[in-house]
Amino acid sequence: MSEKKLNILMVSNNYKPYSGGLVSALDSYIDSLQKLGCKVNLVTLDFTGNNNDPKYIHRVYCPIKFNYKKNFIAVPFFAKRFLKKIIEKESPDIIHIHHPFLLGPIALKIAKKKKIPVIFTHHTLYENYLHNVPLPQFITRPLTNLFVKNFCKMVNHIIVPSNSIKNLVINSDISNSINVISTGINKIYLNNELYKKTDAEKFKLLTVSRFSKEKNIYFLLDVFKELDQNKFCFKLIGFGPEFENLKNYAYKILNLSDQNIQFLEKPAKEEILKNYKEADLFIFASQTETQGLVLAEAMASGTPVVALNGPAINDIVINDYNGFVCEDKKEMTMQITKIAQDKILHQNLQNNAWKTGEEYQPDKCAEQLINCYKKVLNT
Repeated sequence: MSEKKLNILMVSNNYKPYSGGLVSALDSYIDSLQKLGCKVNLVTLDFTGNNNDPKYIHRVYCPIKFNYKKNFIAVPFFAKRFLKKIIEKESPDIIHIHHPFLLGPIALKIAKKKKIPVIFTHHTLYENYLHNVPLPQFITRPLTNLFVKNFCKMVNHIIVPSNSIKNLVINSDISNSINVISTGINKIYLNNELYKKTDAEKFKLLTVSRFSKEKNIYFLLDVFKELDQNKFCFKLIGFGPEFENLKNYAYKILNLSDQNIQFLEKPAKEEILKNYKEADLFIFASQTETQGLVLAEAMASGTPVVALNGPAINDIVINDYNGFVCEDKKEMTMQITKIAQDKILHQNLQNNAWKTGEEYQPDKCAEQLINCYKKVLNT
């Protein structure tokens, strides 16, 4: 008799038309789990009312929709009724929640009544994103931390994407069982041959990020300002509310040349892949990451990373192996210059970065996820 395939319901406040780490994680999870024979449904919000979703995506009716700092905001009506209907219709073996707010607590409450196990993936350091909420942080920060802590204590199991975040959760006095499962990266960035960098006139720096305050991109612009402008160029790929402010800072405040620094807003994945391959070095300064998928994406194209030290960075960047972790602007400037001047070092970093990136195969991560589900179901 063949083994019964798992029936999973995922719940997330954030999905397309958003893009970014969580949306990439959801797509990676769902695609790989389905290919491994699992039934997967996702409940999320209806941000635009103009969707072309596959049948396994279910959007809660949201009559109030608006943008705040270029972010899609949707206010759901009758979310409890909708979630209850989907849960009763699909009869999932397990419910996997990706946010501790809004839809998450509603799904958790229904699951408890129906005795369905709940897993929560702690994707985000929520207190670092409170500037996106139109309320004072001295109010929202302690309330957010308390709410997340209480939510974590109520679920059956917690998944985190890195050992760094596991330690943060444990240090928050949360004693639930925890699994570290990295999120696989999109397959378009994987299984590519190691791309040989050309000896271009200038050493090509790249970052791929959401253009928002918490990503600390102004730090990278300051670092680039300190480099020899005759020897380096820098491309920034992304989108977000700080896009125009970053361009103004680069061109008008720092007086950087548009010949040396280029902004590319929300290109297709194929274009991002092309830039990953062509870049000599990926630089990163966010200190809010729980994993940093873009680092793995860059490495999968053989592009080493120089990053500012922060949560989860040390889980992927290994000094003098696939890149360097830096403590300040001075050290990052020094490491970038050193790599650019040392071709043998650069080549070794490229080879090892490529090996690291290949470890983020989504099917491998999905198998770990299935084992986690089964462990919780058998507890």
